[in-house]
Amino acid sequence: MIKARLSLWLIGLGIVSVTVITASAQSRNLPVYEVSRTATPVKVDGKLDDFVWTKAARFRDFRLNLDGSSSAFKTEARALYDDNFLYFSFRCPDSNIWATFKRRDEHLWEEEVVEVFLQADPNQSSYIELEVNPLGTMLDIYLLDIRKPLHYESWNSQKLEWGIQLFGTVDGKDNDKEWTCEIAIPMEDIVTARNLPPRVGERWRLNLYRVEKLPTPALFAWSPTFKDDFHIPSMFGEIVFTNNLVR
Repeated sequence: MIKARLSLWLIGLGIVSVTVITASAQSRNLPVYEVSRTATPVKVDGKLDDFVWTKAARFRDFRLNLDGSSSAFKTEARALYDDNFLYFSFRCPDSNIWATFKRRDEHLWEEEVVEVFLQADPNQSSYIELEVNPLGTMLDIYLLDIRKPLHYESWNSQKLEWGIQLFGTVDGKDNDKEWTCEIAIPMEDIVTARNLPPRVGERWRLNLYRVEKLPTPALFAWSPTFKDDFHIPSMFGEIVFTNNLVR
């Protein structure tokens, strides 16, 4: 998978870059995102028109994954949670939107896509990877360890929700504007979490990625891994669940 990668499920208010002290990432300057709780369930249709999204802070700008440098190519991401779901939204400005895969669990990372990698318990090796392309196709993977997934078709989240909206055409031609995406990860699927729903102050490991192919290939990350590889959990950022309530 783009030298492989795995995605997962997440949320909301406040982005801070701090030094995270954990067993897996001592003294590394990894990003931390404070997730707000939503009193109103998000309608997951890809349109980003739910008012609660305006109350959720943005993740910091995605950077080039290989070297951590900034880019004029912007991606806007936000997260929220409630008792049942961890919600993510993506806004992807793109003058040339492209994808061809239409069947669930195809190799979406080979084309343009957004990705969520989620590891609720950093003390064990499993994590979840989710990918959505501009055609609204989903790839959901449960990995037992780094690059050791269950067979793709053997694990499909039954209550997973996602949607996209296009402002352009998915044909690899110019003059497009952007595409947007929403993902809702069922809390019940995050089986390694200590508490479900998570308690205020609990921290999960997370990374968000975006793959671009046209007109120029590029790999972007919320927390760059500094390698041609997304599957490096020790370089994931953290999300912290807060009691900040939005409605």
